[in-house]
Amino acid sequence: MKKHRLNINKFPQVLIGSYVEADEYLLNQTQQSLIKYLISIGNPGDNPPSGFYEVPFRLRLEFHDLDKFDNDLDYILPTYEDIAKVICFINSISNWNGHLLIHCYMGISRSTAVAFIIWSYFLGSGKEEQALAYVLAARPKAHPNRLIVQLGDELLNRRGRLIQVFDSIFTNYI
Repeated sequence: MKKHRLNINKFPQVLIGSYVEADEYLLNQTQQSLIKYLISIGNPGDNPPSGFYEVPFRLRLEFHDLDKFDNDLDYILPTYEDIAKVICFINSISNWNGHLLIHCYMGISRSTAVAFIIWSYFLGSGKEEQALAYVLAARPKAHPNRLIVQLGDELLNRRGRLIQVFDSIFTNYI
């Protein structure tokens, strides 16, 4: 997979939000015109937010949030392929010219984990703490989904560094 050499000053503003906030962003004429990239994460079968199809570059992922849910056979966990789609989506954009909106239902877990992976990818190996700092600056109430972070760690061949940074911040989080 070819990796872009990215001037971080040219990276789009990253907005991380809930489903409701995504609706508000995408229905607001001023915000909508700035959002050119969208990663929409929802539960299987849920509708994407209003305005989803108006965003020029978009990716829809559908999986549940919790890392493990033993009692429901219909429960869909995120997969390596889901996270590979995120990297392919981001890597396919050669000229950023707008904002990137990443949302999930609450804007706390799945979306922030995906944002952590994206920042880690573009900043490069050894910059995992900086990547998480960017996520926390964009979404202070973030608590990334650990399974998604683990999948991203494997996909990016970080040898546990994403998980190590995650655990250093969120191990004592309640």
